[in-house]
Amino acid sequence: MPIDTHVRVAAWLHIVMGALGVCVFLILGLMVGVFGAALGTQVHEHNDGVILGAIAGFGTLLFLFVMAFPALEVVGGVLLLRGSPVGRVLTIIFSILSLLNFPIGTVAGGYSLWALLREVPQPVPTNVQTY
Repeated sequence: MPIDTHVRVAAWLHIVMGALGVCVFLILGLMVGVFGAALGTQVHEHNDGVILGAIAGFGTLLFLFVMAFPALEVVGGVLLLRGSPVGRVLTIIFSILSLLNFPIGTVAGGYSLWALLREVPQPVPTNVQTY
């Protein structure tokens, strides 16, 4: 797969957007964890502790599941920079998903789709001999 300037820009856009997503989810996860820990100190009965533990376990699994998406977007961008076809497919998928993230994601997703789905013109050789 040819790596031209537009493909490189699309890859870096998705690396940055994925990294920002990871940061946002980490901050939100820490805030929810702090509030959960503060609430956990108020539990006095055994049944409340079991319920709180089950909710915390479910929240952790949900957090890890949601965190996988921006991390996978970063991986797709890095693979795209290396010229991998898997990175191209991942970046196209995340470009389509980012169209829903108005307004910045819409612009980044549209540009990335254009950069990845366009047909790159091949240079015409100038030293071809015809007979």
